[in-house]
Amino acid sequence: MTKKELEQKSHYVKNSYKDAKKAVMRGNMFMLAIGLLLGAAFGAVVSSLANDVIMAAIAKLFKYDGVEKMQAGGIYYGKFLAALIQFIIVSLVIFFALLIVFTIKNIIEYNKAKKQPIEEEVAPAPTNEELILAELKKLNENISLPRK
Repeated sequence: MTKKELEQKSHYVKNSYKDAKKAVMRGNMFMLAIGLLLGAAFGAVVSSLANDVIMAAIAKLFKYDGVEKMQAGGIYYGKFLAALIQFIIVSLVIFFALLIVFTIKNIIEYNKAKKQPIEEEVAPAPTNEELILAELKKLNENISLPRK
């Protein structure tokens, strides 16, 4: 473990955010299953939060009996608004649950990495292109030198 690697692991909250974002963006079946389970587990709690707390506050703010009853010209936009707000709340709860899980995982990895001895960073071996370029530079210097 090099100092640079240890330093990178010390940013476990930042790394957790990146991991959670990657998990959401990757969209594989495993993450879909986790999302489904989390959605089912927190569904009742989040629905109650959305419907009984947030929707009630919005309805009271606009002086309606319920958000679902909001309409304009016979179009019930309140039902759509309620579904949209509930979707956003569920998505945020699942994302922050993933964020907490990845934060714990990265803290554990960082603590394990701290216990390992620090190694010096090894400079990477030059690639073929770099070797060829260095040889061409030498040849170019030899050509451009004035001859006596």
